[in-house]
Amino acid sequence: MQYRKGQIVDLEIERIAFGGAGIGKFDGITVFVEKTMPGDKVKASLTRIKPKFMEAKLEEIVEQSADRVEPICKYSGTCGGCQLQYMPYEKQLEMKRQHVIDSFERIGKIFEPPVEPAIGCSAEFYYRNKMEFSFGYDAEMNFTLGMHLPGRRYDILDLDQCFLQSEKSVEILNKTREFALKRGWLPYQYSCGKGFLRSLFIREGKRTGEMMVNLATSEEVPDDLEAGMEEFAAMLDVDSVYWSTVISRRGERKRIEEKLLKGKKMITEKMQLENGDELAFDIMPQAFFQVNTLQAERLYSEVLKLANEEQHGVIFDLFCGTGTIGLFLAKHGEQVYGIDVNEDAIKSARENAQRNNVFNIEFFAGDSTKLVKTLRERPSLIVVDPPRAGLTEKLVSHINDFGPRTVIYVSCNPASLARDCQWFSEFGYKVKSVQPVDMFPQTYHIENVCLLQRG
Repeated sequence: MQYRKGQIVDLEIERIAFGGAGIGKFDGITVFVEKTMPGDKVKASLTRIKPKFMEAKLEEIVEQSADRVEPICKYSGTCGGCQLQYMPYEKQLEMKRQHVIDSFERIGKIFEPPVEPAIGCSAEFYYRNKMEFSFGYDAEMNFTLGMHLPGRRYDILDLDQCFLQSEKSVEILNKTREFALKRGWLPYQYSCGKGFLRSLFIREGKRTGEMMVNLATSEEVPDDLEAGMEEFAAMLDVDSVYWSTVISRRGERKRIEEKLLKGKKMITEKMQLENGDELAFDIMPQAFFQVNTLQAERLYSEVLKLANEEQHGVIFDLFCGTGTIGLFLAKHGEQVYGIDVNEDAIKSARENAQRNNVFNIEFFAGDSTKLVKTLRERPSLIVVDPPRAGLTEKLVSHINDFGPRTVIYVSCNPASLARDCQWFSEFGYKVKSVQPVDMFPQTYHIENVCLLQRG
């Protein structure tokens, strides 16, 4: 049968793909349809046709799934921030666990993997501690401040509500829009390099209540800059206000110049694990920090539970970032070595160690694959927390060369986790447990803590 783009097809959605699209069958061919869920009966127009699958745009929900719920946000389905608001949270957790199982079986060839039920987030909304809102224009060139539309590089959806960070964050968002419109400050246009306002960053300590606002702009300053920035800082009831200038010139490396307008140089956030361990972190405008504080505590508690099942001497923390996992581990081991390629992250990690009086930990900046070979210690435990791409076969081989009985793998991508576990299996490691932890409710993302052991 010949298929054509734009052709309307009738589908019943059977399951959800990793990425959030619903999956149905048409003439025995898999069809992916965004904004649908199992049980929906829909009409969809074909947008992409391949021999083994097709993609389609949702045109009409003929019959809703019995599980479908009404989103609480009026921008749901338009904004790309929360893809799954139409799905009950317990169904989201079931779906995410199934994604992990499917990845292990399909990619890792590890069948009936020991995947636990996903640990849900106590806050389905208002859970993020950091948000970035962008200035821009809509399709009619009206001033906007909000989120990038999915698949659109420049168009910004103007938001006056958002359920991701906090109600106070939304107040700051709306105050900033009113301020900018009153001042006549124009958004930066990436297509031509003109304009002033680029982004609004809001950080808040979920444990401490402290807040930081950072207004990022271009170098093209308005005439009333000094008075305007003074007014902007004064109108915000927060602990810290920054103005960051993004300097981006052809042939030069982009750099950012920060100016503290009001309040503290940094805000403080705390993490408290289930075992009572606590760390405090000083956060600067550009610092990396897990965006869901309370759920990150659950994630790290799972790591600590697995690590503390045995006594460990030397521990390697690869892809350590700003050192959070390593700092918690250092309280229970003799010596921890952390490695990360990001020099700024390593600088923050060392500062975090000093801030928390943790002295049995050392951090090194460099490629984990190369730098780990220079360490002369023999670890009894190696923890890895790589980016979405996961590990490499070479690094898995290097880890095996050190001979640790236990590897704890923290992953934000079930596909690369499953692939890497297959590589580990070639060296005799077995997947003992996989614990999904939902860091991002209302989205398809899922983190996992995986225990690998041999012997």
